[in-house]
This record gives sequence, C-alpha cells and structure tokens, in this order.
Amino acid sequence: MSLEKFPSGQVENSIKEEEFPPQQEPNKFRKAVYVSAFVAAIGGFVCGYDTGSISGIMAMPTFNDHFFDPDQVVYLQGLLLALYLMAAALGSFSSGVLCASCALCVGILLELIGVNFGILLAGRIVGGYGSGLMGNAIPLYHSEIAPPDIRGRLISFFTLMSTFGQVVGYFVTFGTSYVSNSNWCWRAPWLIQMVVVVAFGVSMTALPFSPRWLIDKKRYEEAKRVLADLHEVPECHFVVENEYDAIVSEIEYERSFGHRTYLELFKGGNLKRTLISIFIAISTSLTGSVAIGYYAPAIFQNAGLNDVSASIATTGGSSILAFIATGISLHYCIDKWGRKPVFLIGAAVMGVSMFVVGAMFHIYTIVDVENYAVTITNLGARSTIIAFIYIFTATYAFSWGIASYVYPAEIFNMRTRAKGLALTYGLNWGFSILISYCIPLFMAHTVSGVFFFFGACCVGCFIGCWFIPETKGRTLEEMESVFNKS
Repeated sequence: MSLEKFPSGQVENSIKEEEFPPQQEPNKFRKAVYVSAFVAAIGGFVCGYDTGSISGIMAMPTFNDHFFDPDQVVYLQGLLLALYLMAAALGSFSSGVLCASCALCVGILLELIGVNFGILLAGRIVGGYGSGLMGNAIPLYHSEIAPPDIRGRLISFFTLMSTFGQVVGYFVTFGTSYVSNSNWCWRAPWLIQMVVVVAFGVSMTALPFSPRWLIDKKRYEEAKRVLADLHEVPECHFVVENEYDAIVSEIEYERSFGHRTYLELFKGGNLKRTLISIFIAISTSLTGSVAIGYYAPAIFQNAGLNDVSASIATTGGSSILAFIATGISLHYCIDKWGRKPVFLIGAAVMGVSMFVVGAMFHIYTIVDVENYAVTITNLGARSTIIAFIYIFTATYAFSWGIASYVYPAEIFNMRTRAKGLALTYGLNWGFSILISYCIPLFMAHTVSGVFFFFGACCVGCFIGCWFIPETKGRTLEEMESVFNKS
C-alpha cells in the first residue's frame, strides 16, 4: 500500500494504532482468581467439617461411653472443645497453609488412634492449632489476590466452604451413627477428614503466592507475572501496571516506618481499625453461633428430639439452609449491598430468634428431677424452637458468618494486615473458648437463660455496627483514606 494516498498525520496515527492497540478491560469473570480462591477455600471445608462432625460425634452414646465417665460427661466435653479452641487461638497468631495441613493430619491421626481420653485430647489440641493456622492464612490469601469489585465474594468462599463442610460433617455422622455397635461410628468421620486434608495440602502447592506477599519479599518480577495471570492479561497491561505500582508504593511507604510490631495496631490511624476488628471478633462469638454450631444436637434433644440420629439430622438440615443462605449472600449481597447493612440485618434477625427460642424454653420446659433431663412435650413450642434455630443459623451464615471474615481482612494496610488478622481471629477463637466451655454448664442450670443472654448480645452487636464505616468497592490501598477521614 502506498503511503502517498494519506496525509502524514494519518500515517503516523495509523502506525501508532497498529503498534500500540488499545488495551481492553480485563474480563469481569477472572477464571484464575476464582480457581485460586476456590482451591484455597477448601481449607474452610476442613474447618467446617470438623465443627459439624464433632458435634454429632459427641452426641453418640458409643463415643461417650468409650471416653467419658458418666459423672463427668458435661465437664469433659466442655474441656475437649475448649482446649481445641484454645489451640486454634494460638495457631491464629501464625499463618501457613501447608503447616496447617500437617498439624491437622497429625491431630486427626491421634483422634483416630483414640485409645483413651488423653490421646483424644492431644489430637484435638494439635488439630485445633492447625485450624487456627488455616483460619488466618486463607482469608488473608483471599484478600490479597482479590480485585476490589469481587473481594467480598472471594473472601466469602472460606465461609461458604466452611458451611458446606458443616453440612457434610453432620450428615456423615448421621450415617455413621447407625453403626452404633462399633467405634467406627466416630472414627469413620475423622478418617474421611484426614483424606480431604491430605488432598488439600497437595493441591495448595500448585497455587501462586499472593502478589502483595511477593512484593513485600522483593520478588518484583514474579509478583508482576502473578498479577498478569490473575487478571488474565499481558504484564504490560495498564491494569497490571496500575495495581503493581499502587502495591509497591504502599509497601515502600510502610517500610519507611521500620520493624513491624503488634504495638503499631494501637497507634495513629491503625487504632480505629484495630478496635473495630476486635469488636467484630468478640461480637461474632457472642451472637450465639458457637453455641448453636457445637451444641445444636443437644439443643434439639432438649427441645424433644430424643433420638440421637434425628437430632443430628435436624442439625444437618439447618446447615443445608445455612449453606444456601451463604451462597445467596456471597453472590447477591456482600458486594452489592455492602458490609454494614449485612451486619445490621443479621444482628437484628438473630436477636429476635434468640429471644423467641428463649421464651419457648422458659414457658414450656419440663424438668425430669430424677434424671436431671430437660425436655419440651408441647408440639407447637418444639416446632417454634426448631424453626427459629433454623432462622438463626441461616441468618448468621447470610450475614455475620461472611462479613466477619470479609471486613477485618480488608481494612488493615499491608504492613499491619497479618498481625491485625492474627489478633482478630485469635480473639474470636478466645471468646469461642469461653462460650464453648461455659455453655454445657450454663444449660445444666437454665436453658432459656442461654438464649436470652445471646439475644441481648445481638442487640449490642446491632448498636455497635451502626457506627462502623462502609468498605464496599474500595481497594486495599484506599482503606487509608476511609479510616483516616476523621
């Protein structure tokens, strides 16, 4: 083609367009991001499966006869859960998925051996430490690979898979509960968990490091490649360049402050973020979710479902509803409505549910003085309790179960994020210890009082969440302006 047919300006423009074609926006559906987030979220399945299976296992007479003295069942069950959560609290101050997988494998192996209560307790402690490591590492990883427009959704994968794990755990123990004449009724669920943990640990070796972690370790070229792979665009694309420059600028600025310490969390603009995260961590435990998660079969038995398998199956049904609610919130709400509305709606509905359940137990409870047993024979009251436990479980999964992971994981800057999340999740585990240990003792004296207490806590959660800032749609680097406005 002759260039004489075009004016010189048009020729230059034509050449520029051929050499530097306009860069298109990345696809909204970024397959690499979703795949990485989903594989990492299988760790949430492992943690949720443990919650679902242990609550069903502790309701099995074969398990209780094998490990517990009849006069100390309440105390030893509380100790078993409390020490597991204590180990998880310690584990949450560290981070590492592969280390978590190894710890979980060792813990589950000790549980499987389970020749006496001491070995079982050791297994729960080691496994709890692994769960704490996992619970910190995965939301942190999700927050650092996620684009701002879908960050809430990706971090919520952990909760979604955790809820799904609970469902599977409940129904696995429901199935094995019929093998009541063999110790495999409680060993089989843990054997299945071990297989999943091994598969998860192997699959994690194929995932990329987070770009923010790579830049922090001065592996700049590798970080840029990972960003390009996650966005599914060339390394020279403006989206990769802009995000890379923003991360580098933030990390270089944070490095200027020297060595990182936990004390920084309580200084300057970090203080507000830390206090809000502490509030969310404590409030999440005080909503009653821990009590329902670990003791739902026992609660349903108190409500009149005396058959162990029936109580486990009913608990599994509530977990299916929770799984559906989590999926709805993940897809439609957390990134569209925002974090704050989800917190407020959840606290309000959960509070009402707790007060209704407490009222039913208070009015219709019948106490068997000889056997120290509590039950409800009124069919309407029993149905109301089951219905509102279901409503509570679904609402928690829809709201606090997701938002309590998303919000703390996104508000800290790169310099303080790991330590901030460690403190947040550590406190959450710590208060879960308190709740899990006290609930059996609390319920032995008053069942209705437990639910009135959690209802009052939900009211406090609603009031506190009214004052937190909204973070929907903000990049991690923009959080400085959100929390330093005042």
